[in-house]
Amino acid sequence: MRIDLAIKPTPVQFLRKISAEYGFDLYIKRDDLTELLGSGNKIRKLEYLMGDALKQGATTIFTCGGLQSNHARATAYVSKKLGLKPVLFLRKGEKVLNGNLLLDMLLGAEIVEVSSEEYDNIDEIFLEYRKEREKRGERVYIIPEGGSNALGALGYFNMVMELKDQIDVESFEAIVCAVGSGGTIAGISTALSFLGYRVPVIGVNVTTKNADYFVEKVKKIVRDMEKLGVEVKEPRFEIVDSFRGPAYAVPSDEDVNVIKEIAAKEAIVLDPVYTSKAFRGTLEMFRSSGKKILFVHTGGIFGVFAQSGRLA
Repeated sequence: MRIDLAIKPTPVQFLRKISAEYGFDLYIKRDDLTELLGSGNKIRKLEYLMGDALKQGATTIFTCGGLQSNHARATAYVSKKLGLKPVLFLRKGEKVLNGNLLLDMLLGAEIVEVSSEEYDNIDEIFLEYRKEREKRGERVYIIPEGGSNALGALGYFNMVMELKDQIDVESFEAIVCAVGSGGTIAGISTALSFLGYRVPVIGVNVTTKNADYFVEKVKKIVRDMEKLGVEVKEPRFEIVDSFRGPAYAVPSDEDVNVIKEIAAKEAIVLDPVYTSKAFRGTLEMFRSSGKKILFVHTGGIFGVFAQSGRLA
């Protein structure tokens, strides 16, 4: 069961100035425009996950992320929109009452702060809290970090079905996206293999986990998608670690410069956690190559406000 939440189709645009400057043809899929409060890639995943939650009669939604999690904010918004109660388990960090966290609070989401050590065992914490809530008569539906499981990945399988009606997908020599939890790249690469397209997908890892971890996670998501009835061949993807920056959610000076450059030249705002790192990776990997590349903008604009000190 899928419910319509995102504004689709999102446009594909040619970045004329950046392409001329960097020596390759760069197009961008504007999934930062999927919604307003639900903007970014997460809402495509939530179309399937929230559909399943409603089908199961859920009253309460559990999910997790960092204090400035895009996914948590989108989940809080969609939950409220559908009359469900969002409970966000957020990893403790520097608390900036701006950006996604501010929106979580305005939406009235319940926030449970957990330490990094507790977050490593978030599934156990979910189960503990779930028992308590269900004793009160609530019906809890758990969404994993980033909405990244087989059901959520169907959102990006569906995005490729949308994309093929907009552009000649096979004319591109690579599709690039950020990798934070693995669901987006799993959905894209699975859909491309389903369609018989040979376009490779490059995921730019923005986390502290290494590429090998995500390769195995994506393979598991793909296997689980097959259990849902998706017919897939071996998906073509790779994950690169070279552009992670100093730490997760911490942009390098180069990332900050990329945010400023793209905003000034193309009037497109990248975020400091995901897309700035992935976009910088795209520029560096394909500079002067003459290739035709598609970058998937996965959103995250509210993270800019939480890191305004770095960007001012």
